Amino acid sequence: MSQQPNAEMVWLRQKNHIVHVVQPRVAAKSQKWPAYARVLGGHTQLPITQSLPQGQILYRCPVSLYERGAVAEVGPVFAILAGEGKNGFVGARLNFRDVIECGRKQGAFVYVVATNDVHTGNTWFGYVRLGHQRWVRIPCPRPQAVYNRIPTRALERRKSAIRARQVIRQLGIPMFNREYFNKARIYALVRSHGLSSFLPDTEPELNRERLFDMLQKHASVYLKPAGGSVGHGMVRIDSTKSGWTVAVLKQGQTNKHACATAEALWQTVQRERVPGRYVIQQAIPLVEYRGRPCDFRVLLQKQDGTWQVVGRGVRVSGIGRITTHVPNGGSIANADTVLKEAFGDAAERVDDRLVQSVLDAARAIDDGYQGELGEMSMDIGIDPQGHAWFFEANAKPMKFDEPEIRRKSLEGVIQHLRERAGL
Repeated sequence: MSQQPNAEMVWLRQKNHIVHVVQPRVAAKSQKWPAYARVLGGHTQLPITQSLPQGQILYRCPVSLYERGAVAEVGPVFAILAGEGKNGFVGARLNFRDVIECGRKQGAFVYVVATNDVHTGNTWFGYVRLGHQRWVRIPCPRPQAVYNRIPTRALERRKSAIRARQVIRQLGIPMFNREYFNKARIYALVRSHGLSSFLPDTEPELNRERLFDMLQKHASVYLKPAGGSVGHGMVRIDSTKSGWTVAVLKQGQTNKHACATAEALWQTVQRERVPGRYVIQQAIPLVEYRGRPCDFRVLLQKQDGTWQVVGRGVRVSGIGRITTHVPNGGSIANADTVLKEAFGDAAERVDDRLVQSVLDAARAIDDGYQGELGEMSMDIGIDPQGHAWFFEANAKPMKFDEPEIRRKSLEGVIQHLRERAGL
């Protein structure tokens, strides 16, 4: 169900309350509409008005008004699930702004809802943006589909977040993505689908015996928090003639330590690790761009039930850094340029293998989540021989800075919300 917007949802402030109505656009005003329109997929009814009642217009959004015999329907309506906070909600507000604006361009009303505002009623209170850093809380129809962007693992573990996701499931509202990924689980899913050659050698638990077994096999290893993000708490250990060097990334800063004995190394690891479970992973030699190691960020989205590569970029490590994350000093490069410089005439073949590998991995991970995923990004390394290696998958991708990837990703989010809503 899709058509060009022929109406607007309008919110007006009248004295001490807010009035929410539907107004047909000029071309649709000549049609005889009933007094009320039911929001698609729900029970909320909104008055249809040819002329707006008096009051201050707070917000308006293009939508579609459908005739269903004696009943009119209006929509679609989607929500972005954010964390609860002192200022109403917590999350990547610039990203939310862009998703809402992309929805407006496609005739969909999108709003932000904090986890503590999710309930079983037909009307939720959500947030829309009125101007620069100005968000207002307005009554909104219960959505047809939800985009989960709770911004941190800690917020996702709060009682309000757990309850919100339970309510959304109870109401039968489709939602993606359900939760942050756990590295150990993701590696297990990829491995279980016959993709072991895509994975660096990985131990799912960190203990002294497993660490030194891995260091016997590999000159360098990474210790990665199973539930971490943006590299915080990551540790790299490199074997040297006199022992080991340990590089630790915390709060965007990399600190290095020299360890001459196994006992000193283990004590350093114990002291520097952040709370929680770790995995141990073989460090893969990466292709370099202008003398610095780099890896690939690949964005994938599900379209018409099939995983697609939206785009891929390259992140180049900063000087003295153990990751390529831009917030930790990394920089951006063009993927085609890097592949061409590294592999010459073989660049297209390497890229084809990269794309096929990430699509295989996306399907494997999605199978493990019962098909509930709608998007993910992956961190992929390519070694000097052109072999692709899976490092990490992210359930809630950060914003891609490449303009074309960004545009496609926003359009893909709205498209997937429509698909989840059955439109």
